[in-house]
Amino acid sequence: MSASGTECRSVTDRLIYWMREREAIRLKRLNGSPAPWTDDPILRTWRFCNVRRMDDAVSLWLLGNWYRPHFGHPSMLAAVALARFLNLPSSLGEITNLVFDPPRPNYRRIKTALRRIHRHRTVFNAAYMVRGNDGPDKIESVVDYNVRCLGRAKVAVDAGSMEATWQRIVNVRGFGSFMAGQVVADLRWALPGSWSDAGAWAPLGPGSLKGLNRLHGRPLSYRLDQAGFMVELAEVMAECRRRLPVTITDRLEAMDYQNCLCEVDKYCRVVEGGRCKQRYRHRE
Repeated sequence: MSASGTECRSVTDRLIYWMREREAIRLKRLNGSPAPWTDDPILRTWRFCNVRRMDDAVSLWLLGNWYRPHFGHPSMLAAVALARFLNLPSSLGEITNLVFDPPRPNYRRIKTALRRIHRHRTVFNAAYMVRGNDGPDKIESVVDYNVRCLGRAKVAVDAGSMEATWQRIVNVRGFGSFMAGQVVADLRWALPGSWSDAGAWAPLGPGSLKGLNRLHGRPLSYRLDQAGFMVELAEVMAECRRRLPVTITDRLEAMDYQNCLCEVDKYCRVVEGGRCKQRYRHRE
């Protein structure tokens, strides 16, 4: 592996390295180059998101099967929340018609379909920590106490501002900063609007905070509020735009930089002798 992967002089250098190498992997795979697509043993062994969030496999599936075909659907807020709580195309594909064809999602039939699937395989992607703290099972907890609560709260989407919409969702029961941010990040691609702060605003998440703490040499448990996070995220974005080619940075929004901070925290953890949550299973 290039020395820049494990022997960077700073965590900022490691972030720049990771973004270059991860995007190079994506392009080699997209262009049909044979595997392996990198000499970096960490990137070959462990699963990492793409530099641009909407290049990830689940996001591409959602764009092609839910968001573009049903762009602007009146039930899109609930659909996006359900999509990210499940986060698994094999499950989402089974319930597409139940989400979009009726005037509003048929929650009773959605739960029935998911339980039928769950008899044979998981219905949840392991990438996110989804807790089933309400209801008799995790499926009912997510459907009735996470997704439907958005409707009960009468959350109004402000398609001019990701931050304004996030602020409305984050106050709903069952939605912390991270999951509210995932929903807003998808709404930006699923509903018409200017979303004018997409290039400058992103929500604080636990992984991105750890990444920032590493960049600043602070304990991983150090806490920032949203305002402090935005100040430091802006500094990260400026540094990346200064040091990375425009072929990478011109495609990125603030949510992508937030995501990269989470990924570099994972990378650093492995450099230090730890491990990531998921191994990479090679598929052409």
